[in-house]
Amino acid sequence: MTFGLIATCVAVYVAVALAGQAYGYPLNVGLVTQPPEVLAQGALVPAAVADGRVWLLLSSMFLHSGFIHLALNMLSLYFLGSFVEQTFGRSRFLALYLSSGLAGGIAYLYFGAFDRPAVGASGAIFGLLGGVLGYSVRRGTFSWQNPIIRQLLILTALNLYFGFSVPNISNTAHIGGLVGGAAFGWLVAPTVYSRKRLRAATPTVILFGAELILLALWLL
Repeated sequence: MTFGLIATCVAVYVAVALAGQAYGYPLNVGLVTQPPEVLAQGALVPAAVADGRVWLLLSSMFLHSGFIHLALNMLSLYFLGSFVEQTFGRSRFLALYLSSGLAGGIAYLYFGAFDRPAVGASGAIFGLLGGVLGYSVRRGTFSWQNPIIRQLLILTALNLYFGFSVPNISNTAHIGGLVGGAAFGWLVAPTVYSRKRLRAATPTVILFGAELILLALWLL
């Protein structure tokens, strides 16, 4: 699943670069910096969501502004995803990734700039961090003495500091994804080893339901 998500993001990136040629962007330019005219069609803009383009919450998760943005996110997804997918399993991992990305997008709706676009998988990737942390809290293994938890906490702090220090990075979506992932990890902890499908699916239903309610409240 991790490699599938990476392949999807890379394929979307190349497709956007190819589509940019219709706007006068040569392919070699589009592969370095994505054409804004194409990005604008799938970027998360709260004003556009308010007009009914709710699908931007999903499409924006697979878009990236440039090669460095894509490379950093895919590198993070490779290392984190490989570990988290083994912990949660493929279906739960995908649910964690998507629900965290949506949580980051909804946080951006509430607290981000109303007319400024946002793209990237970083909200979902922060959710992977949150998922492990939430899981460890519920399982009673959350401790600074735990080397895995300590490394993840340091990684989270460094990335949040980086987000606050560098312009044009939305820590709003990062924190939203982190919180959404932590909620998923906490909810899913008792069900990881359950063979009952209904029980295993309950945390996903709860979290997606909560996100739909928050989205509906924002739209109202």
